[in-house]
Amino acid sequence: MNKKDYPIKVVEIRGTDHRPPRENQGGSPKSFCVVTEDLRENLSEQVIAAHDYFSEQFERWPDIPAVVKITLKEEALAKSHRPTSLLRKRTCPIIGVLSFGEVLVSASPDGLEKLADEINNTTSEKPIANISAIEKIEPYRVHENRMGSDIEDINASIQENIPLKIHTFDHGDAEVNRRIKRALVEFAQEQGVGLEELKYGTRFSEFKTDPQTKKISEAFESFMGLQSLTPMPTYRPLDLELQTTPVGLVDQFQLPPPSSEADYPIVGVVDSGVCPHSTLIAPWVVGREEYVPQELQDHSHGTMVAGLIAGAYTLNNQDDRYPRSQAKILDVPVFEKGANLREDVLVAILEDVIPKHPEVRVWNLSMGGTKPCIDSAFSDLACFLDEMHDAHKCLFVIAAGNHSHVQKWPQVTDMGGADRVSSPGDSVRALTVGGLASLHNANSLSKSEEPSPFSRRGPGPCFIPKPEVTHYGGNCTERLAFAQTGILTTGANNTLCETLGTSFATPLVSAQAAVLWQYLDTQESPVTPERIKALLIHSALLQSRKITSETVHHYGFGKPGDVIDSLYCEPNAITLMFETDLRHGGHEFERWPFPIADCLNTEDRKFRGQMLMTVVYSPITDSRYKSEYCRTNVDVGLGNYALVEDEDGTRKYKFDSFVPVAPEDIRKLYEKHQIENGFKWSPVKAYYARFPQGKDVETWRLRMKVTRRAELQMPDIPQRATLLLTMRGNTPELPVYNEAIRTMNQAGWIVTDIDQHIRVGV
Repeated sequence: MNKKDYPIKVVEIRGTDHRPPRENQGGSPKSFCVVTEDLRENLSEQVIAAHDYFSEQFERWPDIPAVVKITLKEEALAKSHRPTSLLRKRTCPIIGVLSFGEVLVSASPDGLEKLADEINNTTSEKPIANISAIEKIEPYRVHENRMGSDIEDINASIQENIPLKIHTFDHGDAEVNRRIKRALVEFAQEQGVGLEELKYGTRFSEFKTDPQTKKISEAFESFMGLQSLTPMPTYRPLDLELQTTPVGLVDQFQLPPPSSEADYPIVGVVDSGVCPHSTLIAPWVVGREEYVPQELQDHSHGTMVAGLIAGAYTLNNQDDRYPRSQAKILDVPVFEKGANLREDVLVAILEDVIPKHPEVRVWNLSMGGTKPCIDSAFSDLACFLDEMHDAHKCLFVIAAGNHSHVQKWPQVTDMGGADRVSSPGDSVRALTVGGLASLHNANSLSKSEEPSPFSRRGPGPCFIPKPEVTHYGGNCTERLAFAQTGILTTGANNTLCETLGTSFATPLVSAQAAVLWQYLDTQESPVTPERIKALLIHSALLQSRKITSETVHHYGFGKPGDVIDSLYCEPNAITLMFETDLRHGGHEFERWPFPIADCLNTEDRKFRGQMLMTVVYSPITDSRYKSEYCRTNVDVGLGNYALVEDEDGTRKYKFDSFVPVAPEDIRKLYEKHQIENGFKWSPVKAYYARFPQGKDVETWRLRMKVTRRAELQMPDIPQRATLLLTMRGNTPELPVYNEAIRTMNQAGWIVTDIDQHIRVGV
């Protein structure tokens, strides 16, 4: 069998695929309790108390608003229950979110008075329902939002002369924001502290200050325009701080030079630099952008990362489990020897280097911060990378990070979140890579194909799946010994090194992503980062063991196969790719009747086989809404409509999907409100179902729909989504691919091979 005879089929989208939903919409606002006079009085008193809390600051800064936090009842967290009729421009408009159910509002003295009055006196149905949804109203306090830091972290930074990073509130009003910044600068001058405004892409709400005394943090926290005050994060290469073991010298069989007949893609390696004296890696380096003087560079980590991009397969004894994908390297040294890199410096470097190199579509970031991500917000660096992804249409492939408290698999010790993915691996646009053990011995903590004992786990912030994929990062003992269980790569001065870390799983995926991109990209049909990300994740899903709530945060969706596995099918399966715009405002994507290969139907026309789906999209994002950073959501269903009856006797159509999200037991991990407000909004979703006995469905329908958060107005542009859908037989001999094509032809579907441009050119 030649696998290239079975390419993924790209489905042409028709105008008739978008239609109004059949499900009934609307309804009366829901009340969560009886709104009594006592409840009204209690909440209005809380509003007045917030007004009194800020009274001195209102007097000092009369032209800037404060911020008040409104906590909603747990059962009222769905967007349809958001109290937008009560919290509006006339009173206190919503300007952001903290954790789940914690709404931030812009609060002027007049607005607070009007809010208290409306709570006491409104007779309208929606505002009354809004009142019933509110648990508590209180002033926003800076010390409650330290983004994973505490006062000890701040004081330690001050002692080490590390700058503090200051966030001011964005009230969604340019003039108000200017006033806040002006007042902050004047306040800092009064305190004898100089401020420098930071530019993180298009965001201008950050400042940094060089601390002088511990009292600075207390003084700044008395400024009501301040959202957060945290130490400036720092980043470093991820190598577990272990001594890499030299095991010999690299020869030209282990790292051959680039073929003169091949056209290689380029991966940007933002790291510690590639050794200029390593003559075997030198032909793979096509350029350098140096941000660190040569005499301050330590090339060990960057050279090892680059070696795996150029030749992971041959360096690792031609082990077929390693990808044969190879790419050339743009070398970007950013780390000084023995020093961490401040976030503001890293951001400035990335803003400079990425626009210079539009030919680089994939950027490898084998680096991480020293702290794990937090539940309720994405890091500033992650948000910045998301913006760079959108602006420059590139894909960041990022290491999940390493932790030193290594554990056996399956993990039995709860580390309280200390082993979660570190920044910038929490970027929602990036592809984050965890580590797998490729080899083991009697003393290893993991067996082959199990998670590396040091690999950081998910979930990412707001319960999104991170890492999405895994690859080989090495194995070790309880004492971090890794002889003959690590990863082989080239080090400085042509040495052959054995090492371990998620740093070295990441370049394996970077090379795969770059080769896929180059393979598919054409002038007529340019490739998107979302397509590459979807192909790699779906390839992992197809080869993965069953994804469960116990494994998803360690394995992600699995280990992607090499390029051929990402683009081609087995004869007993067919993969279809849909790339479509999903329209806001009542229209959904729906394709039916969905063609099923005859060999997947039983004699009584029941579907017997497997369905696997991966959807990837880049949602609208807004960093003001911490736990609701992803502002749009795409859901996919494969099933049919049914007429159901509500408790009140109302009959309506409801779409019933028979292919659940993977892991199917996700509810074991989270409370219902966390699923609805977290995993539901994930920009990557996988779905899986197996029907060994057959599933009776009269008409299979594929449906995709987009929803948006409560405060988000209807966007001007649709939401783009990439969906890969595989139908697979339960046994290998079934001719699913050929029969599915025949069925699609009969149904009038227009499909093309994913590699059509290559076949035409041959």
